[in-house]
Amino acid sequence: MGKQGPILSRHSIHQTVRTTMKFQLVLQFKGAVISDYDSLVDLESVIIDQIQVDGKTIVDGHDFGSSEMNLFMTVDDPAKVLSQIRTQIDHPLMNRFKAGYRPISEDDFHAIWPETLHEFSIK
Repeated sequence: MGKQGPILSRHSIHQTVRTTMKFQLVLQFKGAVISDYDSLVDLESVIIDQIQVDGKTIVDGHDFGSSEMNLFMTVDDPAKVLSQIRTQIDHPLMNRFKAGYRPISEDDFHAIWPETLHEFSIK
């Protein structure tokens, strides 16, 4: 039998891809009740199915608290990924969100959506 290459798990593939990506993109929504949380989890699944497949976006997870919900992604190009999400995803939460990004090596976020937003932070 010939020599086989290494078997890569889903985790190791994501870890390899993540190390080449430069930014964290965060979509932020208001939310305080369980139905808001359910909607966030649904949106996360839709983004995984429709956007993450390009290999340039990794959905890292979400959090929920302080009347705020966040969806975290690691990306190469925040503006491009946000544009893809805004144009390709049809979901009720997409009508009421803001977004920010930061270089992976930094702590401070830059506001990216809506265009009139000047500051972005996570509680």
